[in-house]
Amino acid sequence: MNKKRILSIVLTLFGLGIIGSLIVYKKVINPAHREIAKEVTDFTIDVDDLQFHFLNNPEEATLKYVDKVIETYGTVTEVGSDLVVFEEKVQANFLETNDQNIAVGDNIRIKGRCVGFDEFLLLVKIDQVTTIKIN
Repeated sequence: MNKKRILSIVLTLFGLGIIGSLIVYKKVINPAHREIAKEVTDFTIDVDDLQFHFLNNPEEATLKYVDKVIETYGTVTEVGSDLVVFEEKVQANFLETNDQNIAVGDNIRIKGRCVGFDEFLLLVKIDQVTTIKIN
């Protein structure tokens, strides 16, 4: 083979390697962020049942609910600048500062991504929360 052909093959393989690396970076290492508010809800469940599942069978509940879009509802027992706690069972963290005038005692419905269960506080944790309805 002549030198031009070898150089052509090497440059082609190098180019394909660069393109492959960029695809892996974009899809695996740095994927696009999920927009939970726009995703379809996987489960709708009240806070009592959600906590019960994690207390009763944590392994099964983790497989079923973690990293899924959950819609839940209940009575607010604590309000922070970017979170609410429902009936001392579920902690919901908002994407941004909570400016929706939610108060203790309100019954609200939220949508967010379940991130797991805090065994110390016995709270189900949900993040990227958006409020669906305040009663």
